[in-house]
Amino acid sequence: MTNTAGHEEEPPPRPADDDEDDRWCMAVRLLGRVERELDETLSRGHGLPLSEYRALCALGRADTEADTDTRTRTGGATGIDAGAEKAEATALRMGELADRIGLKDSSVTRLVARLEGRGLAERASAPGDGRAVAARITPLGRQWYAEITPTYRAALGRALEASLSNVYLADLAAWVRTGESAVAGAHPAQHPSTAEPAEGDARP
Repeated sequence: MTNTAGHEEEPPPRPADDDEDDRWCMAVRLLGRVERELDETLSRGHGLPLSEYRALCALGRADTEADTDTRTRTGGATGIDAGAEKAEATALRMGELADRIGLKDSSVTRLVARLEGRGLAERASAPGDGRAVAARITPLGRQWYAEITPTYRAALGRALEASLSNVYLADLAAWVRTGESAVAGAHPAQHPSTAEPAEGDARP
């Protein structure tokens, strides 16, 4: 295809076929199953919904990334000056935080307000732009994140293991778990209709 400037244009991607649509539905089903398990576990055990844990995770990782970057640029130096630079660098703009945890900007603003009310995060000026609003994790937030993460990881492992018993979810769950296919010798794109479902299995 040639555009008005006489340049060849890339053809548009082909539409997804039925098998791809089915595999995507299975991925969404696995995600929904695991997300429900994680949310229920964290809410019941720690009073913290999954969305708020994810925000702490993103802010905590930004803190770690900034700490690594500061040590690299200061040759491993520590002290008040390096610490002040690090504190500013750990702040994430609301839009970046929204992108990291998959929420809309307006939802993240309300989420950060809830974390702020519990002393787990605080608002800050965005690095390089004092007019933009950002958020960063507090020492209490880092403590909560460290304490809750083992519960989160254990629940994630349980949910993935449980999905291994469902023929329609097993291959995807095994890939998340190990990076390898659950079906020895199976083509990654094998349609689940070629496998016999176990009793109680339901299609997505």
